[in-house]
Amino acid sequence: MVNKPLKKYIPILLFIMAFTGFLSTQILWDSFHLNAQQGDQDKQKHALYETSFQGLKLTTTKSTSIELRNLKEPVVLLNFWASWCVPCLKELPSLVQFQEKFKGQVKVIGINGDEENSLEVVKKTEAKYGLNFESVTDADSTVANQFMVATYPVSIIFHRGKVIFVSKKIHNFMEESFLSTIESAIKAN
Repeated sequence: MVNKPLKKYIPILLFIMAFTGFLSTQILWDSFHLNAQQGDQDKQKHALYETSFQGLKLTTTKSTSIELRNLKEPVVLLNFWASWCVPCLKELPSLVQFQEKFKGQVKVIGINGDEENSLEVVKKTEAKYGLNFESVTDADSTVANQFMVATYPVSIIFHRGKVIFVSKKIHNFMEESFLSTIESAIKAN
């Protein structure tokens, strides 16, 4: 039997428990919908990336003309970078190692976003970091805008024109799980 003074608190306790249950359910519901919305947004972005990939023709700083959809390499990595972007510069050594590891299987293309003296900046960066991939100058952000790139670094990796990985922060291109993703894509050829 419940003590009489405690009996008056039972409705309050029941209300608190019901309200807590309601809040928990609402938080879970909102979280589910946010994740679903994020997934839909990612799918829309990936579709835009893939459409942009199919029509993109670039001329590198070495005057090489590249039409992405006609590349022989099954995997293409677009790396958006700028010389003033410290995280961009920090990830370049692992990108150089990555390109060396997958030479002939992966095409890495740097998209440089420096607005002033971009050709000169790219040449200096290539020399300083020993870049073993070609870059494109994008001083007017034409390519960056096509891929909705507003900050650096950004890397978008395609397999046969389909997005398989996107990084919007500094990335270690020699990280094991990333390498496994790339190796799987190459084998799926």
